[in-house]
Amino acid sequence: MRRKVIVALPTVAVLALVAVLSAATPAAAATGKNGVVEPGEFGLYSLQNQQSWVLDLFVSDDNFADDVFPGSTISADNNTESYWNDDSFWWHVFTGANYTGSHGCLPPDYRGNASATFKNTISSAYYSSSSC
Repeated sequence: MRRKVIVALPTVAVLALVAVLSAATPAAAATGKNGVVEPGEFGLYSLQNQQSWVLDLFVSDDNFADDVFPGSTISADNNTESYWNDDSFWWHVFTGANYTGSHGCLPPDYRGNASATFKNTISSAYYSSSSC
């Protein structure tokens, strides 16, 4: 009887380890437009100093007119005062839809308030491996 218990314990330990390893999941990819800036995203905030509502982009968006800040009914179009680029790419912002109007660039890992040109005027944004 003892011999069976000794053999069974390593088997149980191996099975438990396999169960734990198979249950572990890789890091989740960012989920854009959920109101949380995750690594790999660009966040546009409704107030200065990265405060209040945030539109978090994982992919480019050529027109904010149909976007609201998640959790609110507030339009994100022409309604952002600060940003956080938590991405490894540059983000290009524009005061017009379809990447038109004044053009600005935000480097990776940048946080800041919008200048007078871009405060409450950003309508589209795309990411790129290059700066302006």
